[in-house]
Amino acid sequence: MAKEATDGEKKSKPKRSKLWRLLPVSLILIGLFLTVLFGLRSVRSFRQVQYIEQQGLDRGGASVDAIQPWMTIRFIAVAYAVPEEYLYSALNVAFNRRNADRPIGHIRPVSTPGANGPPSTPIPDSDTAIVEKAKAAVLAYQADPVATGLRDIRPWMSLRYISNSAGIPLGDLFIKIGLSPTLNPDKPLDLLAEEMDYPGGPRSLVDMVAEALGMATGGGRQ
Repeated sequence: MAKEATDGEKKSKPKRSKLWRLLPVSLILIGLFLTVLFGLRSVRSFRQVQYIEQQGLDRGGASVDAIQPWMTIRFIAVAYAVPEEYLYSALNVAFNRRNADRPIGHIRPVSTPGANGPPSTPIPDSDTAIVEKAKAAVLAYQADPVATGLRDIRPWMSLRYISNSAGIPLGDLFIKIGLSPTLNPDKPLDLLAEEMDYPGGPRSLVDMVAEALGMATGGGRQ
């Protein structure tokens, strides 16, 4: 029995030795994979930032032709000051499939069944088709703005977005919240607070705007 155990140990040693030799190689390969992955993401993010600045998407003056499949519903909503609810409705996205942070190129609208029809199912759609629908939605809103209303104020919202959604003229909004009309109305509140060095930071600015509009505070916590 002792001899058999010894023979078994001798056979297992080469296997263990081989595994230990492969471990550094495996770690190097994993490291290279992660480096390439995060490197590509960094390059993509850099190009997107460049594109945003070139197209004026951060200044509220961009053409709808600047809309791309990688943009999210929320990004488009803020860039063009169009309420999210309006965009979801125009793109025919079901309530239980709504995700403001999902690129529109990944969004698939649903069919509208009849009274006795089957449950709604995703409609196959191309990136080009969904982008064209988003462009048409923005243009339709700009031609005939609709105040969808606001339940609360969030850090990602810009003053122009709040103005359009709440149905308050931008000039009146500045007066109501007591801020200088020279501020960039197309910059999200969290970035605006940092730019202004607002006392208490983004959360305080969000709460101040909410209070000025008679809404519940606390939107800056999420």
